[in-house]
Amino acid sequence: MGTPGEFSISELVARTGVPAASIHHYRRLGLLPLPRRAAANRFLYDQRHVDAVERIRDLRERHRLPLRHIAQIMDAESTDNADMAKVPDSGEQLRDMAIQEFALRGYTEVSVADICTLAGVAKGTFYRHYRSKQDLFFHAVEAVVDNTAEEFAAAVAGQVGLSRQELTRRLAETLLPGLPIMLEVAKRSVQGQVEHAAAAQRVFWRLAERLGEALSDDPRGHRLAGALIMDAIAHIFAESLMGRFADRPKFEDGGAVNALTASD
Repeated sequence: MGTPGEFSISELVARTGVPAASIHHYRRLGLLPLPRRAAANRFLYDQRHVDAVERIRDLRERHRLPLRHIAQIMDAESTDNADMAKVPDSGEQLRDMAIQEFALRGYTEVSVADICTLAGVAKGTFYRHYRSKQDLFFHAVEAVVDNTAEEFAAAVAGQVGLSRQELTRRLAETLLPGLPIMLEVAKRSVQGQVEHAAAAQRVFWRLAERLGEALSDDPRGHRLAGALIMDAIAHIFAESLMGRFADRPKFEDGGAVNALTASD
C-alpha cells in the first residue's frame, strides 16, 4: 500500500499521457525525482513526478528542446538559482530559436535579425557562433534529428518485437514536431541548391543511423530504419489530410499507411 498521494506508473501514464517507456527513459536520465520503492519491482510516484513529466513535455513540444538541454533547465529550476540562464549558452539559444522560427515560417521568411531579437542576442554574438543564416539552419536541422532520435529511443526502450506498424506510429509521433524543418531542407534540395542537397542527404542518413541505434536490440534494426522514416512521413501526411493533427499528434492503427507496412 502506498501513502496518500502516491500512485503507480500506470496512473502516472494516465495523468500525463506520456508512455511508460518515455517516463522510464526520463528517470534513467535523471530528469525525474526518484520514485519510492514499494517492492522489488514496484515503484510509487506522486504529484512531483506529474509536474516534472508535464514540464518535460512542454519544453519538448512547445520549445522543441533536446533532452540534454531540458536536464540543464530543470536542474536550474530545482535549485531555484535565478542567476542561471534558461538555456546553456547563446549559441544554443540562437539555434533553439532558429528551430522554432524555421519550422513555423520557413527558411526564406526568417532573417538573422529576427532570430537574434527572439533570442535576445546581439548580431555580433551571432557571428561568433555561426558563419551565416545557412550555417545556423544546418545546425538546427541536425539538432532536430538528434531530438527526434532521442525521443524515439525513449518510446521503444526495452520493447523488442514491436510490429512495423507500431514502430511507424511511434516514429511518426516523435518525428512530427521537427518534420517542417526537415522538409524545408528537402524542399531546397529539390530546388537544385547544391549545399542543401548535400545537407538533405546527411540529415536522412544521420536520422537512419540514430534510429538504427535505437533499434539495436531488434534484429531488423539497421535494415528497417530507413524504411521507417518514409513510412512515418507517409503516415503523418495521411493522418494530416484526415484532420487528425488539430491539437497534437494522434494516430490510429490502420488507414492509408497499411499498404506501406504490410510487407513485414
